[in-house]
Order: sequence, then C-alpha cells, then structure tokens
Amino acid sequence: MGPATSYIRLAPRPQRSQSERMPSPESLRERDDLVVEVGDLVGHAGRIRDVSGSRQASLRLGESKLEGPLQVDGRVVGTLDGVQAEFSASGSVHLSCVRCLAEWDEQLEVSGSQHFSIDPDEDGYAIEGTTVDVFGPAQDEFALDIPVAPLCQDDCRGLCPICGSDLNSDPCDGHGEDSDSPFAVLKDLLDS
Repeated sequence: MGPATSYIRLAPRPQRSQSERMPSPESLRERDDLVVEVGDLVGHAGRIRDVSGSRQASLRLGESKLEGPLQVDGRVVGTLDGVQAEFSASGSVHLSCVRCLAEWDEQLEVSGSQHFSIDPDEDGYAIEGTTVDVFGPAQDEFALDIPVAPLCQDDCRGLCPICGSDLNSDPCDGHGEDSDSPFAVLKDLLDS
C-alpha cells in the first residue's frame, strides 16, 4: 500500500464581470489624479483624456530644492502602440545664489512629454496594467530645469573675499595692504 493522499477541494471562484475586475477611471482619480486610466486610449489614435493634479515632491540639486507640491496639468493622447502624455509642471523652488549666498523662492514651470507603451523605455516608464502615472516624467522634467548655479541677478558681485560683506548691498572700501595675507608672496611672484 502506498502513502495516503488527501485532496482539498477548493470552491470555484465566482466569475466577475469586466467592470468588477478593472477599476473605473473615477475610482483611480479618487486615489491619485495623476494616475490615468488608459485602457480605452491605447490603439485609438487621437483619443484624449485630460489630467490635472498635484503630489508632494522632494528634489534637491546643490543648494536648490523643491520641498512641496508639484502641480501637473496636461493630457494623455492615445496612439497606435500606447499613449503620449503632454504636460506642464509647476512648483516653488528655494534657491541660493552661488556668489552672494542670498536666498529666495522662485516659481518654475516646465513642459514636457512622455510616450508610454507596454514595454518600459530607458527611464522605466510603461503602461502598468491599464494605467500610467504622469507624475514621474513630470518630476524628471522639472528636476532638469532647476538651476545648477543660480544667481540672484546676472551681475551679482558676490561676497568680499576679505571681510565677507555682500558687495551688492554693502561695497567694501578696501582692506589696506595685502602684505598681511599669507598669499602676498604669491602675488609678488605673479607680478614679476
């Protein structure tokens, strides 16, 4: 006699209709306005769905940073092999001048586009199930537009290398002889 085998009989899974399996565009929008249902757009060139929403973002490039909402507005257009998202993104960036260290907030707005298909592109963006998330490409475009070396004004004079005063608002009258500086010897070498 062989080992006893027992079987567990599973109850059949109830069949769900297509509308029960696929979340409606309305239920997706309740969760996140930037996740867009595109199942009905793929393969239908020219069909359009508007998208608008914001999401918290945290971007930093040197001393420049966005810590807050990134507003995204645009549309998703059906193509034969996927969808094309066309969008603008705006947010307030905190900047620090690289010459005088003055700080200020500036509103930036960028525009961009991203093609989504079933297969991910080099950035990893693809149609997931029947939805696309427009926030990722919008955030990428926004990050590329943050100034790497912001200036408070084009002709910023910076800081005095001796006393550190802001030369834009408090010009120095000079600091006397350079002979007290340890680099005075080097200046003498360059002058000869």
